Amino acid sequence: MTFRPAPLRAAAVLAVVFIAARVIYRILFNGAGIGEPVLLDLPPVRLPAPYAHVVLLGPVTGPGLWAAVLSALPIAGIILGFGILNAWVDIARGFVHLARRGPMQGIARMLVVAWAALPALADAVSSVRLAFRLRGERFGARALIPVLERTLEHASRVAAALELRGFGSRAAHQPTQAIEAPVLIRDALFRIGDAQIRVAGFTPSSGSITVITGPTGSGKSTILRGIAGLLSHVDGGEISGTVLVAGADRASTPPRDTARLIGVVLQNPRAAFASTRVRDEISLALELRGMASGTAKARVLEVAESIGVSALLDRNVSTLSAGEATLVAIAAAVVDHPALLLIDEPLADLDTTARRHVISVLDALARDAGVCVIVAEHRAEPLVPVADSWWTIDDGALVHGAAPAAPSHPVDSGPTPAQPAELVPVLTATNLAVHRKGNPLVSSASLTLHRGEVVALVGPNGAGKSSLLVALALGEGTGGKRRGGEGTVDGGTVDGGRVALVPDASDDLFTRDTVAGELRAADRRQARAIRQAARKAARKAGRQAVRQWGRGHLDGHRPGSDRLSPMPAASRLARLRGDVSIPIGHEHPRDLSAGERRILAIALQTMDDPQILLIDEPTRGLDPAARAAVSGALRAAADAGTAVLIATHDLDFAEGLGARILLMRDGVAPAPSVEPSSVAAPSLVKEAAAANAATVQRIAAPRALKEVTDSPGAERQRHIRMPRGVELAVLAAANLLALATFCWPLLAAALPEDAAAALPYAALSIAPLAVVAIVVSLDGSVRSAHTVALLGVLAAVGSAIRVASTGVGGVEAVFILLILAGRAFGPRFGLLLGAATIAVSSALWSGIGPWTPFQIFACAWVGAGAGLLPRRVRGKAELWMLCGYGVVASYIFGLLTNLWFWPFAVGAGTGISYVPGAPLATNLSSFLLYSLVTSTAGWDTLRAITTIVGIAVVGRAILAAFRRVKPVSSMSGQAAKASSTQAKDRLQLRV
Repeated sequence: MTFRPAPLRAAAVLAVVFIAARVIYRILFNGAGIGEPVLLDLPPVRLPAPYAHVVLLGPVTGPGLWAAVLSALPIAGIILGFGILNAWVDIARGFVHLARRGPMQGIARMLVVAWAALPALADAVSSVRLAFRLRGERFGARALIPVLERTLEHASRVAAALELRGFGSRAAHQPTQAIEAPVLIRDALFRIGDAQIRVAGFTPSSGSITVITGPTGSGKSTILRGIAGLLSHVDGGEISGTVLVAGADRASTPPRDTARLIGVVLQNPRAAFASTRVRDEISLALELRGMASGTAKARVLEVAESIGVSALLDRNVSTLSAGEATLVAIAAAVVDHPALLLIDEPLADLDTTARRHVISVLDALARDAGVCVIVAEHRAEPLVPVADSWWTIDDGALVHGAAPAAPSHPVDSGPTPAQPAELVPVLTATNLAVHRKGNPLVSSASLTLHRGEVVALVGPNGAGKSSLLVALALGEGTGGKRRGGEGTVDGGTVDGGRVALVPDASDDLFTRDTVAGELRAADRRQARAIRQAARKAARKAGRQAVRQWGRGHLDGHRPGSDRLSPMPAASRLARLRGDVSIPIGHEHPRDLSAGERRILAIALQTMDDPQILLIDEPTRGLDPAARAAVSGALRAAADAGTAVLIATHDLDFAEGLGARILLMRDGVAPAPSVEPSSVAAPSLVKEAAAANAATVQRIAAPRALKEVTDSPGAERQRHIRMPRGVELAVLAAANLLALATFCWPLLAAALPEDAAAALPYAALSIAPLAVVAIVVSLDGSVRSAHTVALLGVLAAVGSAIRVASTGVGGVEAVFILLILAGRAFGPRFGLLLGAATIAVSSALWSGIGPWTPFQIFACAWVGAGAGLLPRRVRGKAELWMLCGYGVVASYIFGLLTNLWFWPFAVGAGTGISYVPGAPLATNLSSFLLYSLVTSTAGWDTLRAITTIVGIAVVGRAILAAFRRVKPVSSMSGQAAKASSTQAKDRLQLRV
């Protein structure tokens, strides 16, 4: 255990605040007038009925104040005790241990996911904030939508990762037999929505590497997800024909039941990590099937050494580079020695060294371990030396393909740009340094961009290329000068022109829920920019200048400029995409393929023909046709006078543009222009792949190919769910018992005085037991990987909101999330989300205390109540209903949380103190006055207003985002289509 002083300091401050509050209550409600001397003689004021027993103010004496302090010490001591506990005990690590064994594995795993999602949530907020700045929009309520979309996508990736690791599997644990054909597909059809891919025959052999190529959006990922089982059991698609994977019928066998035989690495592996430490992420599959701890640790060390990630085991997954994350994901996928490894786009965003290492690992898995490796990849040339067979998707069918030829000359070749000396400089950065949170990202960067040229910034992962682009776009950075040949760079503008950046996370630029909506918003921004420029011209040059400017703009030119003429967003998008159309109707932008989303983002950011265009990884996820379209668009922008700067690992693309190459390494400034051939070879040859073999140890053959029997301790612990009737009875009893613990001050009036005196301590002990009863009874319901992931990610969101708004005048924005999630996914989900939000937020700020069980129930009831509202109400009426519920829930929440704590907060001897044995009316009136003064009139009212405003502003969009989430189901695609609309609107908690 490690001592952390912060929780103890926070508890000490809270204890002091509690003592001060007790003293204030004594003074305010005539309870500090004991003995002599009188320190302050305040005139007493008696209240009218029904508060006639309450006297405000009165004399304040020294003994009275001391008595108030002494009376507060027991509760303050309890607070300090919990502070010491929080300082020594790492609650988050406790989640991990509970997730490994015991009766609460499902909910504990959800809490682990929530904790792991917190860094991803922080990254999402930062990335979306940057995207809004780049779009020239304020970071307001609309920003919640892309942040939420990112978190929901994160949840779906985590759900897929858990499903593929075996979470929730009820398959009997049996020794595995030798597998002759890891994959056997005959006359099959993979279908999702309107897209379908035909596979006449596909039977890759063990110990081979098979590469699948194809255009953007053609279905490469669909094929891999279909083989993995995600397509038909998670995504809502279907499979027909013969599809046998590791001997199991894929259509009837969910991926969780074949987890030991198949390893899967999906796109963007960092977004699918379900743990916080690398060690825990690699061992997750072993933990989920109950392998003994010692055996699991040894297996993790073995595979980490084989893959070459031993040095990363104790790292946080959020700190990994793209290459490191890919290797960790591969280690996690093969830790159980599968017979088949599916890996989607493993070389995307990797520099030459990282690509070489990943390819060496894949080659070792196939040659040494006998694994059947299937890779879907756009940048397939580096795989030529190690691949055994090539397949491609042509006209909706998977057919035999040919290995791509290494380009002997630059692809997409364009005209050679003029020499920098002949061009007009538009941006010069000298000795520019970029820091983030005190860490240097770029040091002493110096570069010059000229009008009409294309510059490519290349270098290894982590060199600072993306950070440099952001600094140039926003006019940030320190320790140097940034100037333009036509003006000074200030906040992203150069002489009236804009510095536009298409960032690495370009999906964050999307804030509307349809492609058509994005295009309309872009047209409105362009029209607004024209009007603002016209008003600026009027102020500078008078009406005549405005007329001249307007005529020039209508003609498609600015005075003295050769820039491209304005065009509608849809036309610009069509020009970028070339001959292949992108849906521009009611499709959600995030439902497009990776390449289509990238092109849409470029179109949105180039609407006003910026003077300087910066693009981070312009070819990510693009097929050759799309790369050619983007290349043509960038070349056209340069020909019209725009300075284009790209950061890329795709050297072939940069060469094809005729770009001037700048090299960055380790955060150092770009070097002078260098010949492309001196940067790195565009493709890997056999010797290059072998160069990294020293770092990849020999990988043992997969145990899935041999008959294996794990040790008895490795046998999966059977998880028994309560019968439905028993579960409902336990839930009802625990909630009633919890309600009684809230209301104990009022219930005590019916008990003898001796029994009533013990009731406070009974309430404090019963409330945690009620929480445990609820958790144990609901744990059996949390068997779906999708439910675990969605609960965990939304609990992280709620925790961040709660921690950010705690103490800010009653502004409890977390109620907005709980009410909308409970409404979208049902009462059981709302109950769990409310409880998990309190658990995670309390662990986040080390706020575990005697109040925690009461907060858990109060927030859980808020979420569950929203799920019990009438289901048929839709549209504006639904939002009005939720606003009304938010008001009622805010006040009831305040009353309940005040009620149980009121006797402890005030103590004895004041006009509003709880009096054991007093009539119910007397105690009730005292409580209502206490609540009115301390909470109802202020905190609860502000909480209600916050909830109303939040639901009114973002309620529709958030509900739509929630209802886009596909529930995990064991149904086949055909059965899923027959499910009711109501079932689609709710998350199914049973799998």
